[in-house]
Amino acid sequence: MYKFEYIKWYWKYTDDETPVILFYEVDLENERYATRMVEVFCDKSVRSVKEEGFNFVTEACVPSVQEINREPEFSAEIISKTEFEEVYNSKKYKGHIEFPK
Repeated sequence: MYKFEYIKWYWKYTDDETPVILFYEVDLENERYATRMVEVFCDKSVRSVKEEGFNFVTEACVPSVQEINREPEFSAEIISKTEFEEVYNSKKYKGHIEFPK
C-alpha cells in the first residue's frame, strides 16, 4: 500500500478569490490529512500552501474521491505524484481549469 494519495479537486467557479482547483498530497497512514496542498485560481496562478512547524496543511481529513464526487459543485480524480509535483513547483498552471462535465 502507498503512503500517499494525490488528488486533483475541481470547484465550480464562484469568484476570482476562490481557487478553482485544489491539489492534495494525502497521507493515507494519518487519517487522510494533507501534507501538501496547491491552490489554482481562475487566472491559472498557483499558490502552494505550507504550514511551517506542522505536519499537515488541513485542519480536517481530506475526503475520498468518491465522497467528493457526490457533490455537484465538485469533481475530483486521483492523479500521479509526478503531476502533483509539477503543479506544486510551478508559478502558473499549464492545464485546463474548466470544470469537468
